[in-house]
Amino acid sequence: MKKMESENRERGLSIRERLSSLEKEGKFVFHGSAREIEILEPRQPYIEKGEKHGNPCVATTPFADIAIFRAIVNEDNFSHKDYSSSFGFDSDKGIELCASQDILDDLGDKKGFVYVLDKSLFEKFSGMEWRSEGPVKPIEVIAVTAEDLSPNIQLIDKIDEK
Repeated sequence: MKKMESENRERGLSIRERLSSLEKEGKFVFHGSAREIEILEPRQPYIEKGEKHGNPCVATTPFADIAIFRAIVNEDNFSHKDYSSSFGFDSDKGIELCASQDILDDLGDKKGFVYVLDKSLFEKFSGMEWRSEGPVKPIEVIAVTAEDLSPNIQLIDKIDEK
């Protein structure tokens, strides 16, 4: 990982620019996590209120900014229950990243990892998600920090869970 970071510096690329260039190649999908993982194993995806969302899988996105957001803004980095965030993709609006003010105020030391994966091992699930039902070994693991986040995060109110 350090070798890749030094190569990026020599070329004058930030981590976000490096991931963006991989995204533009169209050969990769990305997975963001607060944890460093050697092989990504299928997990049960859920939607709101604990409802299962398809079969256990490795969920990825073709959008580097979403993976960076998920690597930084997650339950591991923000363990307090009252934080709120969301992300999505709209074919008209593009990528949407949203976070509550308490997250934006507490980004400073947060970090995570973006996994670069071979897109041919995944099937398209939606406009922003590709899935594999088998374990997947990353091509590259890139450490990210809050500095690598998109500057286009929208402010949202906290979601009250009752």
